[in-house]
Amino acid sequence: MKTFFGFSLVLLVFVMIGAAPVRADDEKFSKQQLDQMLAPIALYPDDLLSNVLMASTYPLDVVEAQRWRSVPGNASLQGDALVDALKSKDWDPSIKALVQFPDVLKMMSDQLDWTQNLGNAFLAQQDQVMDQVQFLRSKADSSGHLKSNSQQTVKQQDGAYVIRSANPDTVYVPVYEPSVVYGTWWYPDYPPYYWGYPGAVFTDGFFWGATGIAIAGGIWGWNHWDWHNRRIDIDANRWNRIDVNRRNISNNVWKHDPKHRGDLRRGDKNFNRADIERRLHDGNRPDAKKKFEHSAQLPNSARNISKAKTGAARSAHARGGSAAKKFEKRGGGRATRPATHFKKPAVQHRGAGRRGRRR
Repeated sequence: MKTFFGFSLVLLVFVMIGAAPVRADDEKFSKQQLDQMLAPIALYPDDLLSNVLMASTYPLDVVEAQRWRSVPGNASLQGDALVDALKSKDWDPSIKALVQFPDVLKMMSDQLDWTQNLGNAFLAQQDQVMDQVQFLRSKADSSGHLKSNSQQTVKQQDGAYVIRSANPDTVYVPVYEPSVVYGTWWYPDYPPYYWGYPGAVFTDGFFWGATGIAIAGGIWGWNHWDWHNRRIDIDANRWNRIDVNRRNISNNVWKHDPKHRGDLRRGDKNFNRADIERRLHDGNRPDAKKKFEHSAQLPNSARNISKAKTGAARSAHARGGSAAKKFEKRGGGRATRPATHFKKPAVQHRGAGRRGRRR
């Protein structure tokens, strides 16, 4: 009996050790899924892209900040006034940086399932995410759509595509059609995410808007990409001045703060929009109820957020913001049911008053 028990225990440990890598691999996103979810942001200027990826790891902060920014008295804040108003917030510096871009923040809040998947991917597969960003940029370059212009400069440094704002004090947020700027999409069963944009007039697949965003230096420019080492470098002193209500850091390489993520665990497949409403209003987020009492409810309440691999995440074709005809393929290779339409963002870029059309 003792021999049998000992053998069983050894076998159980062996099975558990052997099964662990399988579960870890199963939680990862494939290249198809990474290309799909990164398609709408891979051509953002580097500074904006880094903040979007870091911010996506704190989805509760994203929702809270978007609601705060949508309040009329906060929506008009710019420059030093905005920096001062954000000092009392305990949001991650990446979230504070994105408050300057209400359309981007709203997109991340409205498409919360995509945002959470993006954050999970960046936490678990940072190297691969950065590699696929570069791959997508190379596809846009090969198709002739990644170029320097009056809004941005595009250069190759040490084998990496670097996109910077033409004017460091002004950032333009590109809205673009993936099927145009990247060329024919290479994964037909994994069409790229795209939600369209009301009033956008596309030229060669891009819409830039009439004006850019004037940057508030107090919450911007504290990080930059190290594409070669696949990391985000930060200015720790500037970070600490922005992040006055939380932790001081000394490391000059960005690291996620799991404590600030709250009780939202990575890969939590039972996490849904109703949970967000509860968590934002309960004791897990101090004073949350007071902050949101004049805010609207989250759209599509109670829709489960899960990995794209499960078939729950949806993506849209690049024309007119229509939804994809298929979900992603499941692990067995069978396509799941047709997707429903996404709700287009309600807030327009500056200067986007014209009816959308393509030139």
